[in-house]
Amino acid sequence: MKKIFLTGITGFIAAEVARKLVEMGDYEVYALVRETSNSNSFDHIKDILNKIHIRKGNLTDYSVIRKIIADISPQQIVHIGAQTAVRASFELPIEFNETNYLGTINLIHCALQLPSFEKFIFASTMETYGFQEARTPFKETVKSNPGSPYAVSKVACEEYIRMANKAFSLPYLISRACNTFGRKNQTGFVTEYIATQMLKGETVYIGTPEAVRDMMYVTDHVDAYIKMIQTDVKNEIFNFGTGNKMPMKEIAKKLKEITGFKGEIIHSFPPNYPWRPVVEEFLSLDAAKAKEKLGWVPKYTVEDGLKKTVEYWKEKIKK
Repeated sequence: MKKIFLTGITGFIAAEVARKLVEMGDYEVYALVRETSNSNSFDHIKDILNKIHIRKGNLTDYSVIRKIIADISPQQIVHIGAQTAVRASFELPIEFNETNYLGTINLIHCALQLPSFEKFIFASTMETYGFQEARTPFKETVKSNPGSPYAVSKVACEEYIRMANKAFSLPYLISRACNTFGRKNQTGFVTEYIATQMLKGETVYIGTPEAVRDMMYVTDHVDAYIKMIQTDVKNEIFNFGTGNKMPMKEIAKKLKEITGFKGEIIHSFPPNYPWRPVVEEFLSLDAAKAKEKLGWVPKYTVEDGLKKTVEYWKEKIKK
């Protein structure tokens, strides 16, 4: 079986990718976990832990990462691990860039030393497009204009990857995915926050009600990674999104209908909400290239994904 080295498994998407790879049974999955991670970090994957090879190390420690990668000698590296909370990146810009940019550079140079390496798959983000005048879903050819330290770190990673391809022949694929929802353990992100607040009958705050976001259910995001892992296509950047252009207040309206919420929706940030200096007004993706070259098409509408999310959290809150 081919070996895949996966980063970010204690996070949302990478954990779901690991689960899918284990279910498929075609790959030997190795996963990097930070030295500081505790046992609670594995709660959402504890049922498959015995089928994953866990390695401990920090992305910023090149000597440790080099030894881990050399010992495993994976055919593919799927680099999803990162500091991802956009708002927090304004407060912790150095930490975000050290983890995201330096960590990616370390992995790249480890990959370049492998004898039979096939592909470096990198999780970038829709956030790299940042502030754009256009109000139509962005194609991959749209120039990046990042609006946060987080997004800047991802743009820097993309540029380093493309340089490494030209200079050292690094084979790569870059994913720019839209906002994904369907988390099983976190309620701090907007969709899960709104859904759980409504299910508990508590007041909902929406800090940016007019901000337009492309939203995608988790199953479709996982399928995007599987397509990239399985394809022979290399050295490309792909958008993964639904192309919807839905203001956040519409997401809240749909969740209100699904949950039967009777409480108050306030169009402002909650009291004592951490400061964020700027917010992009419009972020949406054209995924036609992924459909053409990878055969990837989202299977869930936003409404279907929201219903599944509410069903899950309704049962979890009851328990």
